[in-house]
Amino acid sequence: MSSSPAQPLRELGSDEIEGYRRDGCLMARGLMADEWFEQIERAVAKVMAAPTPISAVFSDPKAGFHMEAGLFITDDDIREVVYRSPMARLAQNLMNSQKVHFFYDQMFCKTAGNQHPTPWHHDLTFWPVDGDQVVSIWIPLDPVSKESSGLEFVRGSHLWPHRYKAITPMYNEQMVDPKHEDVPDIEANRADYDIVGFEMEPGDMLFFHPLILHGSGPNFHLKQGRRALSFRWIGDEVIFAPTPCTMPYAAKGLAPGEIVRDPAFPQVLPPLD
Repeated sequence: MSSSPAQPLRELGSDEIEGYRRDGCLMARGLMADEWFEQIERAVAKVMAAPTPISAVFSDPKAGFHMEAGLFITDDDIREVVYRSPMARLAQNLMNSQKVHFFYDQMFCKTAGNQHPTPWHHDLTFWPVDGDQVVSIWIPLDPVSKESSGLEFVRGSHLWPHRYKAITPMYNEQMVDPKHEDVPDIEANRADYDIVGFEMEPGDMLFFHPLILHGSGPNFHLKQGRRALSFRWIGDEVIFAPTPCTMPYAAKGLAPGEIVRDPAFPQVLPPLD
């Protein structure tokens, strides 16, 4: 797909960009046309009805948790959203990057009444990349609040010098790098941290830095699930940095320490002919 991504309905304001860089997270409204969110919802409905093999590894049906990743590879709706929606342009502004590469997508669905929290963590130590120019765009398909497992963040923690061990709901010891620190017990000491969360509606967008500490509680809503998709984006200066403890990622011809590039990380901006 070589078409240029659509323009957002409005540009991110300088105060929003400044707030993102200061806090490590930003919730914004009125950025993309409804058709893009409808297309994402269509893709989620398809994969919920027919889970992929990845789901069998990372989901926990008994707990009401369904995770998918890499829908971009197999789903035409998600692929079109990646290449043609305004998301790449919004990521470009926040990362202050000339080029924008797509990393991967990830779906998180918690059923109504799901009692399992998502532990506090940050993302970069899971990933085979390193650098500041990475942003996740988290899109809910249902109304979200703290009570329905909305994300919470430790504001400004992306600026801390710490690197924390990976931890997930489906705990995988292989991803624990002993050189990293243990995540502090934020939940038991909430008053010691600047914690922020957001009430969101479908059509809202949440942007966050890969080093900000974040997590979510159980879904206490007894009638409504919480479906969300994250789209991960990478800028000019990010390098490929795999270790035995990071998630596997096929990047043929890309050596550790090299700047990320197509085709392992497809370039969306500027569009390739």
